[in-house]
Amino acid sequence: MLGKLIKNDFKSTAHSMFGIFLSAAITFVVMVLVFLIKNRTLMVLSSVVLGGICIGALIITLFSIIGSFNKSLYGAQGYLSFTLPVTGKQLLASKTVVSLIWVTISFVFTIAVVAFLVFYWSAQTSDSLKQTLQTVYQMLQSMQGFPDVGTAIKVISVIVIYLFIKALFLIFKVAFSLSVANTKKCQKYNPILIAILIYFAVYVVLQVATIAAAYIPVYLAVGSSGIGLEINNALIGLADGTSIFLKIPILGYIFEAVVCILLYVATGNIMTNHVNIK
Repeated sequence: MLGKLIKNDFKSTAHSMFGIFLSAAITFVVMVLVFLIKNRTLMVLSSVVLGGICIGALIITLFSIIGSFNKSLYGAQGYLSFTLPVTGKQLLASKTVVSLIWVTISFVFTIAVVAFLVFYWSAQTSDSLKQTLQTVYQMLQSMQGFPDVGTAIKVISVIVIYLFIKALFLIFKVAFSLSVANTKKCQKYNPILIAILIYFAVYVVLQVATIAAAYIPVYLAVGSSGIGLEINNALIGLADGTSIFLKIPILGYIFEAVVCILLYVATGNIMTNHVNIK
């Protein structure tokens, strides 16, 4: 049943994203044509348009997640959703999986756009793909403190996992806020305003905890010899003298992870027992 829920949720949100990716595809084609005719003005203009589409994709993804969650569960469709033979946690799991898929697609699209623009403009001074790749590589090498390829892959992997987890946290906070706002007691007021206030209350609590935890010097560290911990400037799991390229204060995010797990459980319980469908 969960698989069917995910499939239907994905289809219902796909139309919101279709237009933005179609626009991007058309812009890609136009940019290639403009590159061939060497019109610099149109090249700049099309690059700006593509960048705008990239930003638009991230914004539309966010509002599509919120709108779909609210409409399909707490709008007119909510009557149908809550009559299905599934629990609140299963409904929430379906929304979470679909939301993560779209967030992932949007981030991959953003990275692809950035990479494309780098190669697009680097190609202006190169006559072949090989020369373009060499130009980009030399540009990266010229950056002060840029790590070797192996370490760079580790840094990128940690950043990707970090962004994935932050996206998951965002979804749980939004789901919890909307669910509480649609309980009978809160619907006496303005549900949208209540949801915004609850979201920012949770956000502030988590930020305060994260900032407080940052004063405890425990970091996830990515260095030239691998990934480990740094505690009071002492390295654990890393060789002495390792050059550190990325440090993340890990205790705050562990606390945030625990809170978001609790939010997921609480939201599922609210959806099952306390939500009041309009």
